[in-house]
Amino acid sequence: MELTDKHISEITTLIRAKGVEMEELLYDLVDHVCCMVEEKMEQGENYSSALEESMNSFGNNGIRQIQVETTYLLTKNILAMKKTMHIIGIAATLMLLAGAILKIRHLPGALAIYVAGGFFMNFVFLPLLVTVKVKEKLGKLRTWTTILGIASAFVLINGIFFKIMYWPYANMFMNIGGAMLLFIYLPLAIYAAVKRKDIRSNTLLSIILSVAGFCMLFLLVKVHNSHTVDRAIDNMQYTISQDVKAARHVNDVIFSGIHDTLKTEALRSLDQQVGKIGALIDELNLVMAKSQHPELTDEQLRALINENQKAISDDLGPLSMLNEGEKIQRLMALVADYEKGYQELTATTNPISYNKDNMSYYQEHAAEKFPLGIIAQDLNLLNLQVQRTHTSLLQYFKGRVS
Repeated sequence: MELTDKHISEITTLIRAKGVEMEELLYDLVDHVCCMVEEKMEQGENYSSALEESMNSFGNNGIRQIQVETTYLLTKNILAMKKTMHIIGIAATLMLLAGAILKIRHLPGALAIYVAGGFFMNFVFLPLLVTVKVKEKLGKLRTWTTILGIASAFVLINGIFFKIMYWPYANMFMNIGGAMLLFIYLPLAIYAAVKRKDIRSNTLLSIILSVAGFCMLFLLVKVHNSHTVDRAIDNMQYTISQDVKAARHVNDVIFSGIHDTLKTEALRSLDQQVGKIGALIDELNLVMAKSQHPELTDEQLRALINENQKAISDDLGPLSMLNEGEKIQRLMALVADYEKGYQELTATTNPISYNKDNMSYYQEHAAEKFPLGIIAQDLNLLNLQVQRTHTSLLQYFKGRVS
């Protein structure tokens, strides 16, 4: 005996009232109960008693328990993914925290741990998070909001690591990720929360963390100096460069004016050492300029350095280029020899004033990167001090004949 549409509608309403929310499960249970009722009606029972017996066969909470067990079976994989995601997320966060602490303490292994933590965060945790959120079926608006938020974080984190590794396009990735976060994700998140009438602590917390995180990451972006500051730096570097040229010229004039009888072998040797120091510093400046402008020839670079010291001071560069061929070591040896020769000739000590700590740092940290502008300034100031010290020496010898 077949049931009418009215009977089927009644059975559907009854099963839904028992707590079944999943549509596919509801249709399956309705079909099963209808078959049971029809079977009992064929045995002579009326519809009401057949329906009552069929429903009682599930027990008091039987249908509800079926819903719970079905939900568990369907979400078992999602729960496993969530557990894995949480473990990886916690591990990645701890690695990032450990790397940051080691970095602050200048301990070895900081960069490796930091990069590993970022890799797991960006390429394992975030993809798992996207998968879980999509499978949860939160609705189109919330799902797309979540995906855009995770995509923003992915691009932003990539930009940070490009920045740490000094790779190109770091600022571009950070700008794109930040723009997506501020101008796409946050407005969508607020709109979704308002639409759900749920703009409470969770939504506000997400907004606060997103904005605070972006503002902290902004500290990694190189902010250009104002035009006034840039011009002051250029003027200072240009003045040092011109003073070095003037001192060299003065030394050449004074040396040529010293009587030949006073040009001892020791004095000639010191004059040659000063020339070697100046030539080696010029070579180091050229090497740094070449690292920033590999497309230019040496002649073009020399002209560029003479006109614009900023050409080699706008970015970071590897200290290893100063240590190739032990250039920086040879420079320090020449300076030390000059100081010793000066003392022997004059019987007085006149140590050359320069930043010895920085020079030692350049030698001991060859694997690191350093602002080229500071290196160039240290080298040019050293050159200027050597030239001026040599000027005083030559004047001392010239005065002996007057």
